[in-house]
Amino acid sequence: MTTGTHSTQDLAITWADYASRVTYDDLPDNVRRILRWLVLDTLSTTLAANTLGVGIPQLLTWARGAGGTPEATLIGFGDRLPAAAAAMVNGGMAHALNFDDTTAVGSGHLGPVTFPSAFAAAELRGGATGKELMASIAVGAELMSRIGVALTKAQTSYTEAKPQPTQMPGFFASALSASHMLDFDALQTHSALGLAFMQASGGRQPVLDGRPAKAIYAAFSNQGGMQAALLTRHGLLGDCDVFEGKAGFFPTYYDGAFDRPSLVDGLGDEFFLTNVGFKPWPTTGVAHVFIAAAADLHRELDPADIQRVRIIGEPHLASFCEPSQIRRNPQAPVEAEDSVLFTTAKALATGDMTLADLQPTTQGLFDDQAIRIANLIEWEVDESLGRSGIVEVTLGSGEVRTRRVDQAPGHRDNPLTDDQRQQKFIACAQHAGSTLSEASLRQVIDLVDNLEDVPDVRVFASLLSGE
Repeated sequence: MTTGTHSTQDLAITWADYASRVTYDDLPDNVRRILRWLVLDTLSTTLAANTLGVGIPQLLTWARGAGGTPEATLIGFGDRLPAAAAAMVNGGMAHALNFDDTTAVGSGHLGPVTFPSAFAAAELRGGATGKELMASIAVGAELMSRIGVALTKAQTSYTEAKPQPTQMPGFFASALSASHMLDFDALQTHSALGLAFMQASGGRQPVLDGRPAKAIYAAFSNQGGMQAALLTRHGLLGDCDVFEGKAGFFPTYYDGAFDRPSLVDGLGDEFFLTNVGFKPWPTTGVAHVFIAAAADLHRELDPADIQRVRIIGEPHLASFCEPSQIRRNPQAPVEAEDSVLFTTAKALATGDMTLADLQPTTQGLFDDQAIRIANLIEWEVDESLGRSGIVEVTLGSGEVRTRRVDQAPGHRDNPLTDDQRQQKFIACAQHAGSTLSEASLRQVIDLVDNLEDVPDVRVFASLLSGE
């Protein structure tokens, strides 16, 4: 469906109108394929975080203790909580391991701020088809993707002094996905966007400091977006000039600097959500080019012979190399997954970077060889590299070996295979809160592969709770 460019119309009105009218039939085949991958990947990361996710035990304790009407399911457990609480916990789990999707252009994680709210809304309304789920995720993911591109295009220099690029826009994405699933008209959808804006938050300092709470920032996006939809459902109107008003999102948080055409041009015809990629490693996406280069180097050298390492990358690299003492010697998974120094060292030492490598064990975080190498790494920024990364290793003989990676595995332009995506799901499911049979997991994979034919998506809650 084409909506036109809407060069002067209020952006919130444009998006509310668009999101309220999209159906599965409006989605091109390549978008449908991405949406299926997005669902499987988000289920994967959610299940793994059931037991491995930093911050998840505290989040679960709070949510279960708060109680309330059993409306929606905690994926992997089977507990039923109020819809907003379920969306919050599932959203927190979806991102907690930093194993979720990433974008090639712009920034932000799509699955953790769309699927949890869309799924909770599907359960709240008494079920939904796979086609309805796909359309609901699509509208939220498309807005999220376009906001990321609009901000990136307007950025003149790199800075960390900005809202967390998944958490804050995620409020809008969550609200759109829930609104679509609840069959809102344009006015109701506009209201949900306004109510989401009233709650939107997300400073980056907890991320920079590596605090445990940063692991669950997507939880807040889903809580706020879902609450916005629920309040609208009960008749509260919050429709306003969400994005461009004098006190709107872009003027308030970005001094009005954003590329407006990226939010409206080709809406309904061109889908920015196809910029998404799916991670083979549970770390910040910034680390992936370095992990890929290091893993390749590992195959041709003895890690014990490494005497010096130099890595070169984009300006964003600095945030994941400092504070250097923590980044070189992480004591907790949440510190390690955001450390380019440690994850590169681990790949040089072992040839891989797995969930087990992030656990506080002698084979994981406290691996002597990985720690030794991490403390040898020097890093520098070269803006001309874009998102490419270089790893340079000096051996005991003085020989220097170098690898450059432009697109790591999982990048939009270097996608994982179907088998790799499925194996990621199987591996993640081993850490679920419920014991899941091989047959159930294979059934989930088959259902997601044919998501448009699923009559009621609540089947996923049943299959993934050990029933």
